[in-house]
Amino acid sequence: MYVDPRVAHGRAKFDLNRSPRMFAEERRWKITDIIVKSLEDFAGTPNRRGLMRLLELQIAPRLERLGLEPYIGTLGDMEGLFVNFSTMSAEHGLREFQLRLTIPDLVLNSFASNTIKPHAVARCMQRNGVLSVAEIERETNIAFVFARVLRPLALLEKWKQTAVPTADGLFVGEISHADDVFMNTYIRPAASDRPSRWSGFAELFSVMPDWTAAQIHEGSDLLQWMINHILALRKTASLAERFPFLLEPYQALNDPLDATWDAARTSAESGTSPAPR
Repeated sequence: MYVDPRVAHGRAKFDLNRSPRMFAEERRWKITDIIVKSLEDFAGTPNRRGLMRLLELQIAPRLERLGLEPYIGTLGDMEGLFVNFSTMSAEHGLREFQLRLTIPDLVLNSFASNTIKPHAVARCMQRNGVLSVAEIERETNIAFVFARVLRPLALLEKWKQTAVPTADGLFVGEISHADDVFMNTYIRPAASDRPSRWSGFAELFSVMPDWTAAQIHEGSDLLQWMINHILALRKTASLAERFPFLLEPYQALNDPLDATWDAARTSAESGTSPAPR
């Protein structure tokens, strides 16, 4: 079942403006304010032990009250507080931000590395036959987790366009000039009878497990599966070697389904629809 693209885009815009499920854009600044104020009020010893206690006893509990799940510890060659959070708006769509406060230098960084554009949200609703953003959260949440692995791979292999697999489809887009992942649209190659150069890419991830809601929320099982899967694939060939078009600039294409819907509406309005048989 597909949804009329005009309806899907209208519902996506409505939900992106009103949904309480994710932080509104303004809440991003509240998160930063909590951290900055906690640092300004800190009166302890500014050594590693004192700063880790600040993160654990002061900052993390305040962020948790906002519904966030901060991680305190080591990540790569950095140590400190790390948290991912999402925002939604009709202007930007769904954006996943990464915020980190490293110690002992107390450098605070907040940046959006992965974005699902409003058009992609609407296409995901349209192609999954649903009428609310809440009903595609499984797809968007999986995409955000997998994009954390595919982004560094894309930078390593110098992709210009990218795709992020989900349980039921594929978000397709580009790598921005700032090295962020922009997911511009959404397709379901396996459910389409039209040829697509993305079919082979999607097929590489067809062995994806059937993730539970708890696994998607926690994310670590998905991350580890994708890391292991990418490493196994790259033993024989890089993804850029398998799909050279990844190195070409992204170009948006007209969706044949739009033409089908437009023709159906025109036919209905003119009264030329074929009589039911």
